[in-house]
This record gives sequence, structure tokens and C-alpha cells, in this order.
Amino acid sequence: MEGVSRIDDPIRPLGERHSIEQQVAESLRRLIVSGRLEEGAPLVQRELAARLGVSQTPVRAGLTQLEREGFVVLGPTGRAVVARLTREDFEEIYAARYGLEGLAARVGAAAVGAAELNEMKECLVHLRDAARAQDVDAYLSLRWDFYGACYAASGRKRLVAEVERLYHRSQRYNRIVLSSPQRFRESVGRYSTFLAACRAHDGEAAERVVQESLRWAVARIAGELPSEAEA
Repeated sequence: MEGVSRIDDPIRPLGERHSIEQQVAESLRRLIVSGRLEEGAPLVQRELAARLGVSQTPVRAGLTQLEREGFVVLGPTGRAVVARLTREDFEEIYAARYGLEGLAARVGAAAVGAAELNEMKECLVHLRDAARAQDVDAYLSLRWDFYGACYAASGRKRLVAEVERLYHRSQRYNRIVLSSPQRFRESVGRYSTFLAACRAHDGEAAERVVQESLRWAVARIAGELPSEAEA
């Protein structure tokens, strides 16, 4: 398993002192989600601090934040490793998304306006391009922009923030879901139906589309993931 010292694309040094812990956490989060820091990879504070050009204190704080988010596991000695992907973790994240994201879709679709609908329509064009190119990074970013435009229309800031947190928390699993051209085609085919529900201000239909999409993802990979009991 590769550790931090063998990353081909090193973290860029951080020159700004503003929210340094957030910058450290975001840099590490990107590396973990992209797979450049693989599950189980050790995260040595001294090495990370040297690469980021900071002291070990903000690195320690950044790792603690990533532990709260579920990306990092800290052992009793403080040794940090990238969290492993497991069936239980996947099912729990998606169960939470099923309820909260369904609610966000329902209340968002009922409140969405012309500006949000235009934004979603434009996002859908780019989503289809990303699906054809199998550009998973662009696709996942655009997918949040697409759904997020609807969710934000609800005005439920606390709800949308939690849904976004769970969405980003599931990104490593989403990359596995989108592991073939066929899965890209199946995934992108749902957005037109969701957009139509939003145009009709049909909250219940929008909720169904989102929840069906989440069930589809669970059915595709849950059985492929190792159980925590097998670790």
C-alpha cells in the first residue's frame, strides 16, 4: 500500500495562513477521494507537514477533521491511516442520504424557480458530455451542481449542508459505482426525469427519482464491498 511519501502528484505548499487547518483537510480529502491516497495508506504527520510547508499542528487538526468526516481512522497511538471502504459504511451513508436527500429533492422541487431550472438544464448538457468521456471527477462535481441547484431552492440551509456533506462523504463509493460505460449511461439517464419533476414542481416525483437512483447505486456495488467483520 502506498504511503504519503510515494504520491506522484505532491500537495502544493500552502502559503496562506487563513483557515490553514481547512486547507490541509481539503488537500488530503482530494487525494483520498481521487484514490491517490489509497485505503489503508499511512498518513504520517511529519511527512504531510513537510509537503504542505506547515507545522504538524494544523496537520493534526486536519486529520482530526477528516476522522470526523469518516475519511481517516486514528489509532490509539494517534497513528492515522486512510479509512477502508466497507459494505457497512457504504450502506449507512446511503441510508442517511436516502432520507435526507429525498427530503431535499421534495422541498426543493416544490420551490425551484426559473433561474435554478436554467442552471440545471445547462448542467445536464455538461453531465452528458462528462458521461460520454467517462470523466468521473467532472461528472461527480457536475452532479452535485445539478442536484444542489434544486436543493438550495428550498431555503433549507441546514438540510442542504448535511446533504452536501453526505454526498462528498460518498464520493469514493460513487467512483466505484461509475466503473463502466454502461453504469455511466444508466446514471445519466435519470437526470431528465428529475429535471421534468422540478419543472412540474412535483416534489414527490423528484423524491422518487433521487431515492430510486440511490437504491440503484446500492444494488450495483454493496455485494462487492468487504464487510468490516472480514477486516
